[in-house]
Amino acid sequence: MRERILVIDDDGAFRFAMRKALSRLDYEVLEAEGGKEALSCLRRDVPPDIALLDLSMKDMNGLEVLKRRGACPTPIIVLTGHGTVDAAVEAMRLGAFSFLEKPVDAAILAPLLKRALAETARTASIGSESTTPDLVGTSPSMTELKAFIKRIAPTDETVTIYGETGTGKEVVARQIHWQSERRNKPFVALNAACVPRDLFESELFGHRKGAFTGASADHKGLFVEADKGTLFIDELAELPLDSQAKLLRALETRCVRPLGANKEVSVDVRIVAATNRLLWREVNEKRFREDLYFRLQVFPVVVPPLRERLSDLSDLCRHLLDRLGHPDIDLEPEAEPALTSYGWPGNVRELLNVLRRSALFADSGTVGHELIRRMVAASVFGRTGVPQQQKGRVGERSLSDRASEAIEAESLADVERAHIERTLQRFGGNITRTAAALKIDRRTLQRKLRDMGDLE
Repeated sequence: MRERILVIDDDGAFRFAMRKALSRLDYEVLEAEGGKEALSCLRRDVPPDIALLDLSMKDMNGLEVLKRRGACPTPIIVLTGHGTVDAAVEAMRLGAFSFLEKPVDAAILAPLLKRALAETARTASIGSESTTPDLVGTSPSMTELKAFIKRIAPTDETVTIYGETGTGKEVVARQIHWQSERRNKPFVALNAACVPRDLFESELFGHRKGAFTGASADHKGLFVEADKGTLFIDELAELPLDSQAKLLRALETRCVRPLGANKEVSVDVRIVAATNRLLWREVNEKRFREDLYFRLQVFPVVVPPLRERLSDLSDLCRHLLDRLGHPDIDLEPEAEPALTSYGWPGNVRELLNVLRRSALFADSGTVGHELIRRMVAASVFGRTGVPQQQKGRVGERSLSDRASEAIEAESLADVERAHIERTLQRFGGNITRTAAALKIDRRTLQRKLRDMGDLE
């Protein structure tokens, strides 16, 4: 059976050209004229194997499609025209597999499609083996996190996971489920930011046929789907206030009432929630109910950002390369400084993208220092300013994060130079203190200064 590729673009001529090109590569081609039609295709019981998504469409832009696609496993390759690279970088942050600039080069597209299909097959294989993603690392913060999970998982207590975007909060949630007595029951995930506000109650509690316009059949809702198992609510702070009240009642009574129903349904569900905001600040700003906050704050835990556990990078890179289907590719020891000198504002998700690009360009089965530098530079590209950290976000950005985000860089060398200059100035030209802050040895810093010449 041929793999199916969904082409999402409101330009009929472009869809026609892609249909011809992809048919020659022996793919079955599906088409969507806009974002709304695309979401309908992606949410089918059997979604397409790959999607090619244009970022600029009239009815709904590509970023909105990515935000609202829910748990759809289809890898999405975004297509960007001139001047939309910033949006493409944002698309990668939202979970896009990769991005290509228009016009699309078939020589680049063909191997990219094969890699996307290989990763999908690997993910499906992992799922069929009833395994769950590992928490990789032996740093003190990760050791503490693993000990917490081991202690709390066997209980049925509610857990709220705090952490920056990309740190792996869902991995922690799945570990809690897998190490609990509910491991053989459903693990159901909801990203609250991806559900339209007027459909929250239907998603959580279900509805009866005819309950509202478009309700053409009964819908169980996620609480019932997760019965006897775990319901993971990501982006918890995005829940509307009225839905928060109903969630609180469901937690306290262990019953839900589907929309349009006249009877409640009993459920046995463990709640694990996650957020990248500080909920007590949301309570102070009247955006989150205080009673629900205390109901969820039974066992809070923080997932550390990657910059605070750089000692885990080596093991994490090996794990991610294996996950990407590249067990034969190794990182050269010389590549470590390029990894540890970067602040990783996108955390593990950003590292995954850097390794995916590095594996593509690794010619000899190894990833060296210069290749990592170029791939990190590609990750930095597009961060043309320093947006103020959103109020209530967890954690503070390090100096290296702010510096890398402040630079419109064409190469990582530009980022590195600016970061060294800032740090050197911060410590009044003291080489020893600057090297310590940069987490490199004094001799390495002196060599870098000599290479830069004008900094001597």
